[in-house]
Amino acid sequence: MANKIGSNVVPAFERPTDVNIIMTIVHPQPLVGLGNLLVLNKVTEPATLAKNAPAAQADTGGEKKQDNAQGTDTGAGKSSTPTGRAFSNTLSNDDRMAGILMRKVDTATGALYREYKNLDAVAVDYPEGTAVWKKASSYFAQASHSDRIAILDYVEDKLLDSLKDFWFNNWTFAIFTDNTINDDVILASNIFESNQDHFLVLQNDDLSEFTQFYGQNYTIGLKHTTDEAMDAAFVGAIATKQVGSATWKFKELKGITPDVMTTQERAGIENSHVIGYLNVGGRPETSEGFSLSGEYIDLLHGEIWVKTNMANELQRLLQDNDKIPYDNRGISMVSAKANYVLDIAWRQGIIATDDLTGKGIYEVVSTPYSQQSRDDKSKRHYGGLSFTYKASNAIHTLTVKGTVQSDTILS
Repeated sequence: MANKIGSNVVPAFERPTDVNIIMTIVHPQPLVGLGNLLVLNKVTEPATLAKNAPAAQADTGGEKKQDNAQGTDTGAGKSSTPTGRAFSNTLSNDDRMAGILMRKVDTATGALYREYKNLDAVAVDYPEGTAVWKKASSYFAQASHSDRIAILDYVEDKLLDSLKDFWFNNWTFAIFTDNTINDDVILASNIFESNQDHFLVLQNDDLSEFTQFYGQNYTIGLKHTTDEAMDAAFVGAIATKQVGSATWKFKELKGITPDVMTTQERAGIENSHVIGYLNVGGRPETSEGFSLSGEYIDLLHGEIWVKTNMANELQRLLQDNDKIPYDNRGISMVSAKANYVLDIAWRQGIIATDDLTGKGIYEVVSTPYSQQSRDDKSKRHYGGLSFTYKASNAIHTLTVKGTVQSDTILS
C-alpha cells in the first residue's frame, strides 16, 4: 500500500517471506440514524467561500469574537482571508483535531452547515456561554446523545432555502437557538409538516404561543422556562434510542429542573398537546410523548423509519444486482425485500404483534407481471408494490381496581 503526503508516493518495503499478513482497521460507523440533532442559528452576516487561502490554512486564523445574541463568528473558525465570514469547505488538520466533522457553505444563501463530534468541538466556533453552546451543552449532557451535533447558520429571509439545501444531511430533529416564537418558527413548522420526515421541537414558557401550531404532526411543543435548553435535552435523551423501542413519556432529562404544576396546569398542558417536565412519584419525567397534533412521537418516528429504510433497502436491491428481471421472479425479489424491512420494524417494536400468531401485523402485496400496464412495462417501471401495518402502541396511564375484604358488620 502506498501512502502519499504531497507529491511523493512511497510504497511499503517488501519483506522476504512466503506469508503476507494484511490487516484492516475497522472503525465504528457514524450514527446515521434517525435521532441526530440540528440547531438552527440565525446570524446577521452570510457566510462566503474562502478563495485566497490554502485549504490546509483554513479555519486557523484570527482572534475569536462572538455575538452572543446571534452566535455570529467573527474570528477563529473562518479563513484567514479578510472577507468577513469566509470559510473553506475542506477541513484542515486543525479542524479535524478540534472535532469538526463537516463544513459546507451554501454560496447562494450564505448558510453555513457544520457537524461537531462533541461540546469541545462546538466551543471552537461558539464559545462557552453563547446560546448555541448552551444548546449543545444540554444535548451532550444526556446519556443517549449521538456522536455528533449539526448547526446551521442562516441569515434573514433565507431559512426556507437554507433548510432545503441541507434537508437530507445527517439529522432528523431540529431546534432553534432562540426560543422566541416568530415568523421563522412558523415557516419552519410548515416546512416540516410538508415534508413529513423530520421533527421540529419548540420550547416556550407561554402555553398560548403554541396555539397556532395545533394540528401539526411534525412539530413538538415543550413548555418550560427558556433559561434551560429542555428542547436539546429532550432530543438527546430519547431520539437516538432504537426507533420503536421507547415511548417519549416518563423520560428523565439531565440538567433540566422539573416544574411545579397544579393539577389544572398539567391538564391544560396535556389538552394543548404540549409536553412539560415535572416530578411524578418523586422522580422527574416528561409529562407526555405526543406532537402538537396529539399523535404520538414514537408512532411518527416509526413511520419515518419504515419509509426511510424501505427506500434504502429497495435502492440497494437495484444497485447490488446486475439486473432485476421485469417478470414475476424480479417482482418476488422486490416483495421479499419489503417483507424484510417490515419484519425488522416489527422486531424493533414499530409494528404491533398479532396475539394469535405471535407475528407482526403487516402485509405486503405485489401485483404480478400480467397486471402491469403497457406504459409501465415500456418505461421499466414497477408500481405494483404496496404494504400496510398496524403501529405498535404503548401504555401511558393505568387504572387499577381493588377490593378490600373487611370483617366489620355494618348495620
